Amino acid sequence: MKTFTLAALHHIRDFQFLTDSSGLALDGDGQLYQFVGSHTTRIATPLGFTVSHLHFITPEYGAVVGNAFDGQPTPAQGSLGGWSIGLTLLVLLLSQHYNLFKTKSLALTLGLASLLGVVLASCSTAWQAYRQANSAAPGTTRITRTRLGPGNYHYYLPNRKQTAFIAITRDHGQTWETHQIPTSFYTTALTAIGQNFLVGTHANAEEGRLVLHGDGDIWFYGTDPTFTSALAHNTPQHPYRLSMSRGINGFTYAAADSLLLVFGTDRMPTLPATELSATAGNIYALPASLRPPGLLLDTPDTVAVHSLARTRAGDLWATLENRKPRVAHGRLFYVPLPAKALLRLRQGRWQTVPIPGFRSFEQVVFLPGTATGYLLTATGKTLATHDDGDTWQPRDLNGIRQLRPFGRSLALLQHDNQLLLLN
Repeated sequence: MKTFTLAALHHIRDFQFLTDSSGLALDGDGQLYQFVGSHTTRIATPLGFTVSHLHFITPEYGAVVGNAFDGQPTPAQGSLGGWSIGLTLLVLLLSQHYNLFKTKSLALTLGLASLLGVVLASCSTAWQAYRQANSAAPGTTRITRTRLGPGNYHYYLPNRKQTAFIAITRDHGQTWETHQIPTSFYTTALTAIGQNFLVGTHANAEEGRLVLHGDGDIWFYGTDPTFTSALAHNTPQHPYRLSMSRGINGFTYAAADSLLLVFGTDRMPTLPATELSATAGNIYALPASLRPPGLLLDTPDTVAVHSLARTRAGDLWATLENRKPRVAHGRLFYVPLPAKALLRLRQGRWQTVPIPGFRSFEQVVFLPGTATGYLLTATGKTLATHDDGDTWQPRDLNGIRQLRPFGRSLALLQHDNQLLLLN
């Protein structure tokens, strides 16, 4: 095991090994560093936004993403989509026209608004032809259309003053090409397929001044045709978007199967509906070609997926968040759960995995092409398996905060600023 203590960083937020003794680290303030052994060098990133995630394809070629805030977010009392806001305004206009205080007028107003809502909801049912339930695997839906193309600006009204950015370098971070991502959502994930970068977003995942809103997208940057020709006309000025209708927590790319796994919250209903917004599921499995079919997988209940891994046998392992969304008085909020559950999808069915002595799990990873996997508990302890998860044994490692596969090795973030590499 190799140990690297990055003393210049008080708190590491994200990291990536590029060789077995060098890589990149992001501190808690969004500052990027290169490390060689335990020596660190600061890399200047573009001004104007705070970096949240990094991903490098080679030591030279990589990207960072993040957000900038222009003033305070706008407090809101509810989470409304554009169509809902339109319906609300229509109700107000009708109310003014018919005198809201008259019983008959009020009934007429509400009736017209309800009727319009039904018309909007049912104006197009063509999307139903693009989803097929799998009776052999409950909670699995086959999606036979990929709505990929240049994306319009996607904003969340209470946070409309927030902006998002991606910056791409081809020379170790000496220079950057910066582009505004057309959204006011938070950047929550970053990965690559071939030479193309994928940015995941989430409208708002944390309770506070902003109302929770579980919507999100994947934005694509690059035109590399190695895995897909679908991005041939993609440009950074008008990047392609895949609307997910659910908040994205992360990506898992299974290179051996050319399969992209997107995980996060359950669906966010929209008007008009689509096959994704109308179908339950918090994991979306999509071929690297970005062409259909894809699979939408629904874990038990509506708890968001926190981490996701795929074994060489094709089983999925997931850890869930320790909170559950609820709606009351028109507002979305979280109800705490006692633990972060560990689940396994085997032969089409999800199973809760009990491990004696442990009850809450932060992260699960499997090393590509091997039977070896690792679990991170909520208390910073680690467990390992060498039989695809059939048995787990504790490892003598404490204070761990993150796990990251690196080839067929495992990289770990320990305490505030220590990186470990298990061979």
